[in-house]
Amino acid sequence: MASRVEWTAIDHAAKNELAQIIDRSGLSLRAMADRMGGVISHVRVGDIHNGAKAPVRLSEFLAICEACNADPVQTLRRIIAEAERIQQQATQPTETPTIQAADYTGADGESLEETAAREQAAKERAMRKYRSGKGYAAYHDSHKYDPDPDIA
Repeated sequence: MASRVEWTAIDHAAKNELAQIIDRSGLSLRAMADRMGGVISHVRVGDIHNGAKAPVRLSEFLAICEACNADPVQTLRRIIAEAERIQQQATQPTETPTIQAADYTGADGESLEETAAREQAAKERAMRKYRSGKGYAAYHDSHKYDPDPDIA
């Protein structure tokens, strides 16, 4: 059973560069496969272009460069430079922006502090009603709570 291959920075850079070469050639995937003499199927060329399945092999890389009239040496240099850039970007720490509560406003324009204060006040009102001896549900169900029991 084949195991899934984990892509490296060079694999991603090669995929991106070859996708550009394939696009610039103006050839359909079938025409490109025919130009390569069937060495690589049009399905595999599409997989390479889209970054699906396994990374490109050296033989596939050379065949695509030849079919698209691209210089493999220059292409490889661009791939290496892009892979180095990808790795540097991956190793640099990224700053997480700090969001202050005062900077947040909801859809209704209410700040985070105002929302918290409003919710706290509602919670306190609900607790006062609950502690008054009448169940909180009684305030919502008219058949459980009669505010004026003397009136029939």
